[in-house]
Amino acid sequence: MSRLLHSFQILVKIIKKYGDYVRGKLVYLAFFSVLGILVPYTSFSWFSILLLLLLFGFIIFRHHFALAVLSLFALFFFMCLFILIDSNNQTTLTATTKTIYGEIVDTPDINGDKLTVIVNTPQHEKLLMVYYIQTELEKIQLSESVRIGLVCTFSGTLKEPQVSRNPYSFDYQKYLYAQKIHWIFEANTLTPEECFPQEKWSFSRWLLNIREAGIQQIDSHFDGSTAGIIQALIYGERTNIENEIVNSYQSLGLIHLLAISGLHVSLMTGMFYFLCIRFGITRESTSILLLCLLPVYIIIAGGSPSVIRSVLMCMLLLSTIMWWKKGSMLDVISFVCMCMLALNPYFLVNIGFQLSFMVSAALILSSRAIFKHYLNPFSSLFAVSFLSQIASLPILLFHFFEFSLLSLPLNMLYVPLYSMIILPFALFTVIVLGIIEPVGEMFAIVLTWLLEILNQATVWFSQFSFPVLTLGKPGLVLMILYCGSIFYFLICWEKRKVLLQRALLAPIGILLIHLIMPYLNPYGEVTMIDVGQGDSIYIELPYRKAVYLIDTGGTIQFEQEPWEKRRNEFSTAQGIIIPFLKSKGVTSIDRLIITHGDQDHIGGAQGLVKNMNIKEIVIGKNKNNTSQEEELKKIAAKKKIPVHIVERGQKWKEGKHLFYILAPNGNEVEENNNSIVIYTKLGGLNWLFTGDIEKDVELDLIKTYKNLPVDVLKVGHHGSKTSSTKEFVQFLNPEIALIPVGVNNRFNHPHPDVIDLLQKEKIKVYRTDKDGAIQYRFREKTGTFMQTIP
Repeated sequence: MSRLLHSFQILVKIIKKYGDYVRGKLVYLAFFSVLGILVPYTSFSWFSILLLLLLFGFIIFRHHFALAVLSLFALFFFMCLFILIDSNNQTTLTATTKTIYGEIVDTPDINGDKLTVIVNTPQHEKLLMVYYIQTELEKIQLSESVRIGLVCTFSGTLKEPQVSRNPYSFDYQKYLYAQKIHWIFEANTLTPEECFPQEKWSFSRWLLNIREAGIQQIDSHFDGSTAGIIQALIYGERTNIENEIVNSYQSLGLIHLLAISGLHVSLMTGMFYFLCIRFGITRESTSILLLCLLPVYIIIAGGSPSVIRSVLMCMLLLSTIMWWKKGSMLDVISFVCMCMLALNPYFLVNIGFQLSFMVSAALILSSRAIFKHYLNPFSSLFAVSFLSQIASLPILLFHFFEFSLLSLPLNMLYVPLYSMIILPFALFTVIVLGIIEPVGEMFAIVLTWLLEILNQATVWFSQFSFPVLTLGKPGLVLMILYCGSIFYFLICWEKRKVLLQRALLAPIGILLIHLIMPYLNPYGEVTMIDVGQGDSIYIELPYRKAVYLIDTGGTIQFEQEPWEKRRNEFSTAQGIIIPFLKSKGVTSIDRLIITHGDQDHIGGAQGLVKNMNIKEIVIGKNKNNTSQEEELKKIAAKKKIPVHIVERGQKWKEGKHLFYILAPNGNEVEENNNSIVIYTKLGGLNWLFTGDIEKDVELDLIKTYKNLPVDVLKVGHHGSKTSSTKEFVQFLNPEIALIPVGVNNRFNHPHPDVIDLLQKEKIKVYRTDKDGAIQYRFREKTGTFMQTIP
């Protein structure tokens, strides 16, 4: 590490020596710094190396050779830095560790019956500690006693963080790895008597305690999402905001308002600067005071990449104004980028870091050439908002798969509203609450009223689906095309050599290509989605001629006392299926097939129907509908979605593909035996989807269909012993068996006898608890099976 620090000092000295060559061109060094991390992070992919060579050739061709040398030095410095830090990002613990001694280094989050906190061990390894609270009294005691700075002894079990179990889903393990956290420690007990305060005083801990006290102060005067939004604006803490409101802000492209960014920092800095000047403090003294206080705010505001960027840029701009008159904004943001990546190379994969620098760089590069043409406030606001939207478009599509056409007008409304009214008023109210509480309470009532109106309006706007373009995750080629077309548009806008309307056709054209690509794609797919202990199978025919979903999974809900309920309960539809569909660019399902009414098959259906365009719902014929099926029918009737009841002997055809209904008859007694059984041929393989059928229906299928060739069997009832009889498996003689089953499920599915039978019959078994989602991608009569977890 000392060698790397020495190298960085050399780099700074070279920059000073060749200042004339790099002034205004630090952006190139920043680009090579990013590439220096990207090349090893992507395992030296051909694209990152090609991009590196193209950029290096451009610099040699257009600029001084000294700049090329500096760029290469920056490249190798950051490459070595990342390799060194990544190689040392290892755990010193083993899975057999049962006792942990460590210091609480973060604000504890108590969410219903779950307490989560980050603990630092004496070996300087961070752990995410989780404890499930047993009683309401214990919850009260822990909320009052567990705090930053306590050193505790915990007993429990180490568990590896969850990996991504579905294509393009959130990878929690990678997220924690970037924070150098390798384990989740599930504590058996958490007693305050086993904790004692850290004796050694720490300035950062003192600041974190101030942050925690500030968050608690807001909690004591505001409720629910109102408290969460104020905490987000001042302290960068969003955990108290309801999922519905966060999702609404996110889908409308307004989520940046709830993250501390340059807008917040510049506004707070400006307010502080104005007050100091009004109180008679000189400008130079005020600037020096700000340079001392701004780093403190990084810790108080949570230390996210967007906060660090904003504060460092503000500090550099103050320094530039005072001591270095020739500095440029582009040099400032480039130098901040390099400093942050030198501090933590994993910032590069942080969405906040990417959006913050992309939008800021676009605004800085275009400020002089573009904004001089927009002199009145409204046109200037439009230009800033539009530029921010188009610059962030590739990143938003890559991570969230969609964007809203309402984002531009709503940003023009919300940004001034938050910057001129909400944020200053929130700061003022919190300060008054701390000085004169009764007066502050009156302001708090007004602030609560304003935020509730804004939240309701945001949720209302987000319910309109027509302005939302869900395009799916763009691949590498599309990302290059997006970046290239946007860059071309910005150059045309800046130089005004081409009509802006014509230049805008470039990114719009890429959007249209992205939109129609699935309908030109000759490949189809069958994906058994990992929804835990439940079923959900996605079928897409080639050229997207049809999209079917068989079952929706669903978590089993247990009765809870009020204190046990969490802020945002997990939903299979919202948490797994809808993100999966959005990643494919799917906005409409042609047939939603519910095999039967058990919670683990129908539980996510209501959320899906409320948030997706469903053209038809298919339910099996039975004697008595479950309450879930009745509720689904009512919602379908309200939304005018046709519900078709099917039974044995029916079929439908889509192009060359035929789908046969082999069950139910409609007279079955057991709910599992009411399952719809579907037989079809996809990608040259014969498929049998069995729902939860058990022994009786299996024997009936053997008697009814004397010749039933099956290549792929979706094993009935998650591999339960009551299904997959020897006679049935031998009769079908499949090559592949698919088992949807939850990790460490309480039913102990699949049963060992079923696995033994499948292995004896030499059938290849895929199961979601071990393999994650299983995808079969096919074209014509050939295809390939792929596991999400290798």
